[in-house]
Amino acid sequence: MDNTFEYEAVTNSGENIKGVFQGSKSDFERMCSQKKLTIISFKEKKRKLNTSKLSSDDFLAFIEELYYLVNSGMPIDQSLKMLIKTASKEAQLNILKETLQELKAGLQLSISLKKALEKEKYPVDSLSISFIATAEEVGNLANGLLQLFDYLSFQKKIRSDVKQALAYPMFLIGMSVVVSLLIFFLIIPRFSTIFTPEEFAKLPDLSHAVLSLGMYLNIHMGAFFTLFGILTVLSVVILKKITIPWLALMYKIPLLSDVIVDLQLSIVYNAMSTMLVGGLELDKALKQMQKIVLLPDLQDLLKNTLFEIKRGQRLSTIFGISSVIPSSDIALLSVGENSATLDKVFISLGKRHSEAFSESVKKLLSILEPAVIVGLGVFIAFIVVAIMMAVMSITDVVG
Repeated sequence: MDNTFEYEAVTNSGENIKGVFQGSKSDFERMCSQKKLTIISFKEKKRKLNTSKLSSDDFLAFIEELYYLVNSGMPIDQSLKMLIKTASKEAQLNILKETLQELKAGLQLSISLKKALEKEKYPVDSLSISFIATAEEVGNLANGLLQLFDYLSFQKKIRSDVKQALAYPMFLIGMSVVVSLLIFFLIIPRFSTIFTPEEFAKLPDLSHAVLSLGMYLNIHMGAFFTLFGILTVLSVVILKKITIPWLALMYKIPLLSDVIVDLQLSIVYNAMSTMLVGGLELDKALKQMQKIVLLPDLQDLLKNTLFEIKRGQRLSTIFGISSVIPSSDIALLSVGENSATLDKVFISLGKRHSEAFSESVKKLLSILEPAVIVGLGVFIAFIVVAIMMAVMSITDVVG
């Protein structure tokens, strides 16, 4: 592993110098020998690497850095060596070293990178690798890296929009859970102590049920939180091991189907525009799109489109038959075909559906937020009514 050496030395001419060297200890010694330096003192600082997993943002940054290095004219092996020296995560360092090793063994960058990512168990879709593979075929690796960077940047934007939109509703739901636990574990058990067993037995059914539940949970607090923790851990483990087709499930919900279609079309159009701008022909771009996991309807449409285009059919004609593609898209695609600007049309459509997706998510969440607040209000009102009924029943008994 490369470390940093801060040293003080005397040159061959007798001059005292101070410097910093980054590399292995053997590299440092070799440098001193080549420059004929007499080391007076040196301090070795070992590089501390982050042990967390490689994130999607890390991968995006890696592709961006690699693009700038390759675009500057630096050979790919030298570019990887440069990135190895600046890697801040252990996973990133392992991927870079593995990629470089496979590259030296004679494999292409696309294959080397794919093997390295799989070894590190980083989930990268096949289309991302295809951008690099296609660029290698046409001899323009920098352009392929730029296309991949644009594609990953778009995915990051989608994730960011969804996270930002979900932040407040999730906060409200979390606070609702906290308030509910406080009511049942602190307020209700203490309130229940003001009743004698005889009075408690005469409480209205609603009050009796609520107060009994609060007392039961308070008595079995340890067991409740243990069970809650076990269920939470099991849920996380199951969700990690089992791939649930969330998009396909949400697509079947009438209220969400249009939102999911906008999301999927924005991904398809942006990927298509990126590949066409990069010089890929339409049929080859459609073939690459087969590698993306999409809704079954869209997957079948793209497969059928590739088949029909090879038979001489127009893209707009084939898309026009599908119920998934809006009619406004068909009109613009037809214009793109007639004016030989299909790449620009795909960019426009990708932006249109991306904005439509963001707006739809905001509208849905604008409904969810007050729904959560009203739900919490109703729950608290339910508890208050139960408590008031209990108080009134005792007042009636005393009266």
